[in-house]
Amino acid sequence: MEKKVDNGLFFAMAEEGLREGRKVKLLLVGSSMEPTLRDGDKLTLAPATGPLKVGDVVLFRCGGKHLLHRIVAIDRERLVMQGDNCYTSETAKEEDVVGVLCAVERGGVAVDVASEEWKRRSRGALGRKKVRNFVIRWFGSKGRRRLRPWYFVALAILMWAPLNGVGIRLNTYVFGLRLDHLLHAMVYVPCFLFVMDLPRWKGWQKWLLALAIGLFTEGVQYLLPYRGFDVNDLVANVIGITLGAVIVSFVRQEVRRRHRYPDPGKHEGCR
Repeated sequence: MEKKVDNGLFFAMAEEGLREGRKVKLLLVGSSMEPTLRDGDKLTLAPATGPLKVGDVVLFRCGGKHLLHRIVAIDRERLVMQGDNCYTSETAKEEDVVGVLCAVERGGVAVDVASEEWKRRSRGALGRKKVRNFVIRWFGSKGRRRLRPWYFVALAILMWAPLNGVGIRLNTYVFGLRLDHLLHAMVYVPCFLFVMDLPRWKGWQKWLLALAIGLFTEGVQYLLPYRGFDVNDLVANVIGITLGAVIVSFVRQEVRRRHRYPDPGKHEGCR
């Protein structure tokens, strides 16, 4: 029989049972572990008796509450935890780990974490997390501050340096598009990303600033004897900048959507 109990009382009971070597079942509330675990999944936790490893999903104490997240790194005695649907991570010591996930039941179907199906899910979750963390590291706010000057230096070199002797035939066509126009668009896709941190500027103002940068860099070519101004290149710049703005807007909305979940420490329902 299932019954709801107070959150603090449940975890006190769960810790006591796990210390005594018993398995504990709980009902997951929240989406911090999606898509691997979903709201409403029935989880079975076992005592953390063996050595912990990267990929294990564990229940641990953190900041006065309990979280159920995955171990993504182990640095000596420090464990780095992160939910599969989270952009931030937590650190804990091994003694803070209360239990280890050993089985998941969803829709009446149980999956053991030792099965090949679960291992495949875990590898997929870790792979997605590595890609996500790489993007956050280099294109999050701190990464953008590091890369911003290098991007604009590289942009100036590509737009203003004498590139006639590099041996690339820019008047060839790729997918029906001229190579030079395609390269122009690609070069300017990140432009909006590196101007988006301006405080108190609205999105359309940042977009106009990025367009002004594209117009300026292309306009300077008119004054350079070894380069040439081309309206089609300018149009390609605008397309690249606009595409970058659309991508940034989509990613930010997705991040906000993914963060709209209940406190992952609130696990209700035990039996």
